[in-house]
Amino acid sequence: MKKNINIVIVSHKFLTQPDDDLVLFLNDEKCKNVLHIRHSFTDAADRRSWFTWYKDGETYKEYATKDYKWLPEPLIYLKETYFTFKWLWFSGIVWDVYIGMDGLCVGWGNISRFSKKVKKTIFWAIDFVPKNRFKQKIKNKIYHWINVKGYKKSDEMWDLCSRMKEARSKFLGVKETDYRVHRVVPYGVWGDNIRKYSYRDCDQKTLVFMGHLLKKQGVQLVIDAIPELIEKIPGFHFKIIGGGAYRDELLAHAQKLKVAQYCEFKGKIKDHSQVEEEIAKSSLAVAPYIKKYDTWTYYTDPGKVKVYLACGVPVLLTDIPWNAREIEDNKAGAVIKEDKVVLSEQIVKLMTDENLNQKYRENAIKYAEQFNYKNIFKGLNL
Repeated sequence: MKKNINIVIVSHKFLTQPDDDLVLFLNDEKCKNVLHIRHSFTDAADRRSWFTWYKDGETYKEYATKDYKWLPEPLIYLKETYFTFKWLWFSGIVWDVYIGMDGLCVGWGNISRFSKKVKKTIFWAIDFVPKNRFKQKIKNKIYHWINVKGYKKSDEMWDLCSRMKEARSKFLGVKETDYRVHRVVPYGVWGDNIRKYSYRDCDQKTLVFMGHLLKKQGVQLVIDAIPELIEKIPGFHFKIIGGGAYRDELLAHAQKLKVAQYCEFKGKIKDHSQVEEEIAKSSLAVAPYIKKYDTWTYYTDPGKVKVYLACGVPVLLTDIPWNAREIEDNKAGAVIKEDKVVLSEQIVKLMTDENLNQKYRENAIKYAEQFNYKNIFKGLNL
């Protein structure tokens, strides 16, 4: 890593993403200037834009706009464009590397490269949604048009997994030769910083879920299984970390089944180290993606699964993430069907057998070592 490098990273935010981890790494390397610009997603609690500017690993400046929730969506994007360009231009720096985390973000970088404010642009795509990203067809067309421009015009294309490139070829006709440079830069973890718990020291009857609460995440499937689980595991506890539009419906569903007392909705936890602690002391984790409702997990790299494993917690997941079978083969978790009976059986099996759970915990830590962010980022040669 070049110590005198100037890097700007621009993203849309709801929860923590890989750009936050890259910023941590760059600051640990004491890079000369790191400018981290963030814009709230449309379903976030507010529509602010903000930046943090670091010099030699230390915070130099911070700024947040007022809340623009009242603006119609098209003007929100104009607001984001205005502030991104303003902060780039008034920094007084020609940025060596500009990393955009979606098509719109990298588009601003490619324009800035044309105007000589940026030397090199990188599109780090954290998802690919082939169909129905938005309800309106026109918005989907605009979304793909902007992204395709980003794929082809950026100096480098980074994907979280190889499936993303394959999907672009299948659905959008983007060829291998359309990229100037292509790399796989996956979700990683800071496993060395996480306290691990043995089965004997963890909350042995606690199942944990972390993520944005949407129907596709399958939390309702776990709630459906609770009536059977509490008969076989007295004291069973389901811990749900995260917020989202589907939360109220999930709570109502739990109340209807009279199992709400076994569900703890902890909401969004901003401190990621606290999230890791909550996960690590759990007995088992779950990622039951529902194929019918999920249009993008198959083509990306869900970071929460790796967080579960890095925390030393076995994971039950449906066969949608690219590494689901790999996790099962390494006995760090198990692939489940979208069936409450099968889910219940697997939870009971892995939660009540001390020797099996402990072995899976050890395997999870070992499997997650390959995704250490320090090694991933050092290999990028920025």
